[in-house]
Amino acid sequence: MGGAEIHQTRSRMAHEAGRDDNKNGRRVITARPEETAQGKHVVIVTDSEAQTVREKILTALREGTHFKLEAGAGAGKTSSLIEALQSILADRDRYLLRRDQRVACVTYTNVARDEIISRTDGNPSIFADTIHGFLWQLLSPFPKYLLRYVVEIDAMQAKLEGRTSLDGYTVDYSIGYRRVDHDKLHVQLAHDDLPALACKFFALPKFRALTADRFPIVFVDEYQDTPAGLAEAMLGTPGAETTLRGPLYGFFGDHWQQIYDKACGSIDAPSVKLIVRRRNRRSQRAVVNLLNTMRPELEQTTNPGAGEGSIAIYHTNDWAGTRLTHHRKGQIGWEAAHAARSWALEDARRRLWNTETPDGLDGAGTAAPSTKILMLTHETIAGELGYQRLHQAFRRNDSYVKKEDHVIAFFLDVLEPALLHHRNKRYGKMFDVLGHRSLLTSPADKHAWASLLQELERTREDGTVGDVLDLCLNQQLFDGLGKVRERHRKSVPLANTELQAESDDKAKARAKEYEALRAVPYSQLLALHDHLGGGTPFATQHGVKGQEFDRVLAVVSKGHNRFQIPEMLANFSRRHELKGKEWEAFVRARNLFYVACSRAKEHLALLFTTKIDPSALNTLREWVGDSRIISLQFDGDSVISGEREVNDTGSPVRE
Repeated sequence: MGGAEIHQTRSRMAHEAGRDDNKNGRRVITARPEETAQGKHVVIVTDSEAQTVREKILTALREGTHFKLEAGAGAGKTSSLIEALQSILADRDRYLLRRDQRVACVTYTNVARDEIISRTDGNPSIFADTIHGFLWQLLSPFPKYLLRYVVEIDAMQAKLEGRTSLDGYTVDYSIGYRRVDHDKLHVQLAHDDLPALACKFFALPKFRALTADRFPIVFVDEYQDTPAGLAEAMLGTPGAETTLRGPLYGFFGDHWQQIYDKACGSIDAPSVKLIVRRRNRRSQRAVVNLLNTMRPELEQTTNPGAGEGSIAIYHTNDWAGTRLTHHRKGQIGWEAAHAARSWALEDARRRLWNTETPDGLDGAGTAAPSTKILMLTHETIAGELGYQRLHQAFRRNDSYVKKEDHVIAFFLDVLEPALLHHRNKRYGKMFDVLGHRSLLTSPADKHAWASLLQELERTREDGTVGDVLDLCLNQQLFDGLGKVRERHRKSVPLANTELQAESDDKAKARAKEYEALRAVPYSQLLALHDHLGGGTPFATQHGVKGQEFDRVLAVVSKGHNRFQIPEMLANFSRRHELKGKEWEAFVRARNLFYVACSRAKEHLALLFTTKIDPSALNTLREWVGDSRIISLQFDGDSVISGEREVNDTGSPVRE
């Protein structure tokens, strides 16, 4: 990094409340004299775990030590982060030696960022942003160096057309796709580019010093989801001798909740002090006992006065039908799986949960509001809610859920909200959503609108996605269809000369996807709309990370080749023998299972709709005991009863 950038670094100012020292290569913030006794910092010991953890965090900062707060699910990681921020703000001059310095708080979602801003009252001394927002804040002042490193990124090579230099180009960052426009001499970085570039920047001691000059303290929330290699780069090379000091880092998280690919997982650097928070403030005793049995190395305690709660495990090993194959090998049939889910939910509600939900849980809206049904894949949810053809139309299973397709986005974000406004006689809002071309100025205008809206309502009931789409494409009353029209033009018909000339396999695949989508009954899109709008109790196990619910039914199935939970349970007793890819697969499945189980506040039920072998069943017996494990009994695809493993006399018990 050049001299001009280095001269931007301001000298750190000594302050009457503290000073900078060099202690083991770290910045030291000394305690005030009245808080020292014989040269040692006095830590007030209280009965409150939260207070104790807060003091350990502040002590680490005063001693110039990185720290990691490791806390199991429900233990209050975010609360500890907020409490530490509030303590820093209450005594700002001790921790931030200049008025223009701030504490950086890095999150992984906009929701988490906004919560931190709200709970610190938007204090200007706190810079809260997502990891990508934080990295762009640090990297964007150095476009020349960014472009120098861009040519070294593997993912960018196909865009460079053989160039080894981008001198004279401009560079920007967008959530969209990476692009290099050689005509306009412009580079647009994508989401995954920033961590890769940041690793190269953080390898430079001068850059770490510049970062510390702006942000002497950096807190990282949910540290386990940090892109692989980034946390290590932020900390700097161990043992590297330099007079330039980087920020103090505080990592808040739980490596057992790492469920995303290419994330760092645990941080075990010797320079990072471990702080543990053990009290589970979320769950009742039965759930906490299960989590502790799974994870004895981080044993949690329950809140005083916590109730007993309940655990129930249902399996379908006794189903006599022909099981599914391929990526769902061992899974029971769709009808049997639906029956098993309904029966298990009703049994748990009746025997254990004490909720008022009526019997016959056949639909999405029949579970109590505080009950969540967690599925492994979007495909399983689609099967439960009746939009399987919609799911099958897309190559990437979650692309339609994320509304990445312009047609899906139009229907869910424009047309359906507009029609709802119309039904509720909120005509102004309807026109705003649709982006209408002109106001109603004549009876003919009113008639045209009424006719179109009536036809749309009728077609929605019994038509296909293509039928409704054609009505929208052929009308002249509202705009907002530019991207949809482009999608249509490129995809219909498949023999489109432009598409043939392009000879692009990806474009042809998207055209095929579009044709499949057009043939889907529109009622299936309405079912998806209801689900995404929160009108059903279903969610994927990935999608509820960080959330909590009174009652949880977690369905363990097949269908996701990266999360094989039955195999994880079968290998649990020999987990310490696993190595390489076998260990990696075990950890992925274990972490997702842990996340799913730990969402429950009061009651947890697990349903296995795939066959589990004796070693997996033995693991479950060791965790919860025989009496909590129920084998569902079938007549064809219908569940007729549930048989518990044993009763007090050692005989099977039928429910």
